[in-house]
Amino acid sequence: MDILLTNDDGVDAGGIDALYDELSEIVEVTVVAPVDNQSGAGRTNSHKVAVDDHERGLVVHGTPCDCVAVGLQALDPTPELVVSGCNAGPNFGAHKLDRSGTVGAAKEAVYLGVPGIAISAYDPVAGGLREFEREDFVPPARVARYLVENADSIGSGTYLNVNAPTVRDDARIQITRPTRDFGVRIERNRDEDGFAVVDQFYDPLRGDRPEELDDPKGTDRRALADGEISVSPLGVGHELKRSDGLEGVAAEFEQ
Repeated sequence: MDILLTNDDGVDAGGIDALYDELSEIVEVTVVAPVDNQSGAGRTNSHKVAVDDHERGLVVHGTPCDCVAVGLQALDPTPELVVSGCNAGPNFGAHKLDRSGTVGAAKEAVYLGVPGIAISAYDPVAGGLREFEREDFVPPARVARYLVENADSIGSGTYLNVNAPTVRDDARIQITRPTRDFGVRIERNRDEDGFAVVDQFYDPLRGDRPEELDDPKGTDRRALADGEISVSPLGVGHELKRSDGLEGVAAEFEQ
């Protein structure tokens, strides 16, 4: 199998290095990664990007989605799978997934006809509150290897959002769905010169769970809180919601 390996932390990040070393033992890996950190880029695309050669593939002066588009066009043979990561910190919860460059690259791959795997590392004890070292990514890289070895099971039109702990060799894979219990409020900045969007989506790794929220088994946030490996198989289609009220409004429209 030929795979395209990208990330949103930049081509020199420890997470992509750990994935490259692990995956190169079982498949042909070509790195096509951003030249610098693109965290939070989501599925942003550029109109034009510069591309440089790299000892492991290509370096793109753009976003993770640019890297996927460039790689699927430029590489020969065309990669059969896109792996994105390993991100330094978790990516979980429905409202956060479209903000993540790591997840965005895997999702972009599906739009372009290739399955994707986004993998992120988290520390069940410290969460995302510390700096990750190269060795922290080794356990998540092994999870990625296992999933790549079983890539035939992913299915057409699907990408996997994976969050794997940096510790606990006995962690089990839990098939999950993104949790949707979240809220956002608008409040004034401290200097009262403007406003800020305050995210009320709690992080279980920080121990600040509101009492009224209780994640059921089967959600990604619950799996992380339990120190397990969360694997969410996701599609990219926009689900059509039925709205009788809106249909009535449309029917009454007069030019």
